[in-house]
Amino acid sequence: MAWRNLWRHSRRTWLTATAMIFSNVLLVFMISLQFGSYDMMINNTLQAFSGHLQVQEPGYNENPKMRASVPDVESLRDRLAARLPAARLAARATAFALASSEQRSLGIQVIGVQPGLEAGVSTIPGLVRQGRYLDDGGAAEIVIGAVLARNLKVSLGEEITLLGSGHDGSFAAGVVTVAGIFESGSVDMDRSFAEVPLDYFQDIFAMGGRGHSVAIALDDLDAVDPALTRIEETLGEGSDLAVLDWNALHPGLKQAIQADLSSAWLMYGVLIVLVAFSVLNT
Repeated sequence: MAWRNLWRHSRRTWLTATAMIFSNVLLVFMISLQFGSYDMMINNTLQAFSGHLQVQEPGYNENPKMRASVPDVESLRDRLAARLPAARLAARATAFALASSEQRSLGIQVIGVQPGLEAGVSTIPGLVRQGRYLDDGGAAEIVIGAVLARNLKVSLGEEITLLGSGHDGSFAAGVVTVAGIFESGSVDMDRSFAEVPLDYFQDIFAMGGRGHSVAIALDDLDAVDPALTRIEETLGEGSDLAVLDWNALHPGLKQAIQADLSSAWLMYGVLIVLVAFSVLNT
């Protein structure tokens, strides 16, 4: 009887069936597209600078103090690289300094990097639009953002004086030559971000062999948990260092995804209700 009722109004039956099929296909497509876009967004964010994982002093990510450093950071980077052959790793050090040109002075964030390895964990080396990226060897040179170069009114080959506080509390000062100018597309980064060779950073900021983090970049998000386990095994149970995954490094990113997903589920729910009412109405 139910089968006969379906075909008593065949046109309406076909319209209802088509609406159900279309809504299901649309839901599957949109959900797949949305989750795929999340993975792409996360990877693009992590590849820009932070990496998928970082090893650093506990609490450093929330309160980056100069003295919260990692002893012998380059040796640690090499040890971890031996355990993670598929990963890309680079040691870093970070300080806040006053950058002065002949005309202006501005507060900036200075990152000491390993020039030959930084391209594996960051997109900055590939975003240099004028000049070149840093060379290995610890030369007194710097790569700065385009907005910072404009604000300081400096160009390639000109000098910038860096003033700050060293790891031991001493006065840190250095004069660097602008080797390259990058454009990341982020105004905040282009305005207040600069990189120098790690060896030079350790020299002027009295770091010795210390740094502040080891950044680890992976091929995809599925590799994060296995890599984190290997890093913790390498550090050992009594280690004073912390391993942070991308959730800890970018808590706002996960919150943004959850908020977007909540609104998406609401929209999908409305679509399902509309289709259900359409079916009941027939």
